[in-house]
Amino acid sequence: MEGRDILLAGADVFVCEGFTGNIILKLAESIYDLTKRRNIDDEHFKRFNFEQYGGVPVLGVSKPVIIGHGISHAMAFKNMILIAQRMLEKDLLGKMKESFTGQA
Repeated sequence: MEGRDILLAGADVFVCEGFTGNIILKLAESIYDLTKRRNIDDEHFKRFNFEQYGGVPVLGVSKPVIIGHGISHAMAFKNMILIAQRMLEKDLLGKMKESFTGQA
């Protein structure tokens, strides 16, 4: 994946270290804010609204941990809770552990 392709629909997931990931995330949020301020209604940019996702799961821990944005409001908090609920219902962390260790 080339840097110019990051905000296009070329991949569903990017794996990188935290600093780079945070820069990409902040850039996407800035683009969303700009489109909103300029009254540009485009479905592509709505994907970058952090409130819709709520937060990001921390992987590699034994219980659901969701990192939210410092400026999150009610919609983001609701969605963070829903992410954690889905993680528990689907036993995401147990499945990940099993795939790496062969143990549930």
